[in-house]
Amino acid sequence: MSKSKLVGAGLAATAAMMFSHGAAAQELYPMQFSGETNLIGLGVFSVPDFYGSDKNEARAAPLVHYNFDAWGYPMYVQVIGPEIRLNVSPVKEWRAGPLLRWRQRRDDDVDNETVKRMQPVASATELGAFVAYHMPLDANPLHKVVFQGDLTWNTNGVYDGATGNVRATYFHPFASGLGGKPLLGTIGFGLFWASDHFNDRYFGVHGSDLLLYPERNGVPYTASSGLTSIKIPFSLSSQVDPNWLISLAGRYEKLLGDAKDSPVVDRHGNENQWTIGVAASYTF
Repeated sequence: MSKSKLVGAGLAATAAMMFSHGAAAQELYPMQFSGETNLIGLGVFSVPDFYGSDKNEARAAPLVHYNFDAWGYPMYVQVIGPEIRLNVSPVKEWRAGPLLRWRQRRDDDVDNETVKRMQPVASATELGAFVAYHMPLDANPLHKVVFQGDLTWNTNGVYDGATGNVRATYFHPFASGLGGKPLLGTIGFGLFWASDHFNDRYFGVHGSDLLLYPERNGVPYTASSGLTSIKIPFSLSSQVDPNWLISLAGRYEKLLGDAKDSPVVDRHGNENQWTIGVAASYTF
């Protein structure tokens, strides 16, 4: 497998895991694609049972990346779990285009006895845009820093306002590799912002839900907009065959502000959210 293929496939592992936050995920499973290699794969991850939960459950994430030419320009479409991106940038170092994302509902399917009795939060669809800049650090195309961000709006009335992510990810190819096979490591740092209605939908306590939180004495808990969390994604990807790549990927997320202080998180969850799993990808 060429170095460019390892970028595309290996970054797939970093991208499938940036994608996991259970019921209210953003970048649900943490993986990234280089935009250079066709790929299809599947990841299996341990993700929070609901956004803010202290328990995890297993989830699968399909991975697809396909390059094509349109109007004389190279483009690609990629699917990472419940997110679809279309790159329409003709500039090699830049990726940009529309983004479509789904967020899973929170209902009585969760494990926590109190949260499962709360008013359900419907599945949400989001539409927006992303942009990313790949900054090379030397002649090796695998050694680089990627700066990226996205902004989305809900399209089906689950919440009002926008959500946004910014992130920087460092990619490091290990010279010795693993068992003589190429090895690529990544680590990043990201910030997630959300509107007050988004945060209140997932972290607020109102109406009949107040009966489940008697310590509130009937006083609603309203979560405001702002910086909702920080995220630290990481991954290791190794070529095991000329066409196959195996990746271990994960993310730590720290809830902040009104999300961290929510009774849903404080009494029935954890401000520290972990996602971890493995992915197998076939490049062609």
